[in-house]
Amino acid sequence: MTSTLRVLIIDDADHDAAVVVRTLVAAGYDVRYERVATASALTAALDGDIWDLAVGDFALRAVSGIAALRLVREHPADIPFIFVSGTPGEDAAVEAMKAGAHDYIRKGRLKRLMPAVRQQLREAAARRERRRLEERVAHLAYHDPLTDLPNRTLLHDRLAQAVRAALREDGRVALLVLDLDGFKEINDTYGHRAGDRVLQHVAQRMRGMLRDVDTVARLGGDEFALVLPSTDLEGATQTAGKVLQEIELPCVVDHRPLTVRGSVGLASCPEHARSADLLIQRADVAMYQAKSDRVGIAIYASKRERPHQRRRSG
Repeated sequence: MTSTLRVLIIDDADHDAAVVVRTLVAAGYDVRYERVATASALTAALDGDIWDLAVGDFALRAVSGIAALRLVREHPADIPFIFVSGTPGEDAAVEAMKAGAHDYIRKGRLKRLMPAVRQQLREAAARRERRRLEERVAHLAYHDPLTDLPNRTLLHDRLAQAVRAALREDGRVALLVLDLDGFKEINDTYGHRAGDRVLQHVAQRMRGMLRDVDTVARLGGDEFALVLPSTDLEGATQTAGKVLQEIELPCVVDHRPLTVRGSVGLASCPEHARSADLLIQRADVAMYQAKSDRVGIAIYASKRERPHQRRRSG
């Protein structure tokens, strides 16, 4: 099967570029290429398309081969760069390899081109796969694998940043802790697969209704948290009411409507706490108060105070 190969050729001469293309085509590639000869054209080509390979002459009139190589290496894409050049002597090859070229081939020795191309394409693919796996591992360290929401670790980091900003700027940040009511019954009756689907539905709904600056996270089990920067208690209470209304809409799982409700605890900085840890603790206390009293929303209050509660609508 013919593989498409997108090649960026950096060369002054059409003839030399055509020789490279013919060599690649003879090896079985469907070659899509662009030839450039100046730094500005090279930059435009790098930004304008996706390339599998860059092939450059070492001796160019408008831009040096090393300068062209550096432009390619500075681009975010990992593009193998091979010099195919008529410049004689070992010094040019040594300079090219020190600058980061993946190979240096004399124009009179093009039999070396295809083995070099295949090797560099394999190595580039391996590097991409390694980066993909590293990025996936890093993502999973801070996100819940079921809902892809931030996990407790990332929530704490964002909450701590929001608290510091609020204290520095004399602002506000609210934290909502949400626990689902009726979720255990879904798991017991319909199985954990149905329960997982409900959690995904709830996560998607909450994520879709919040601002870009807000954070919704899964703390574990059927417990979620929402960080609302620049939000006072009144605004946070309104948001909590909207969240409860949204998640109480039925989730259709396997053609079956499943319904959960929620209990929300609310705490605010600086009214209730001036640190992320204490804010989480107090929002959690308020959530358990809302749950035990079977009301929709409870705002944290100390033992000397009577908690402010808001009953569910409907």
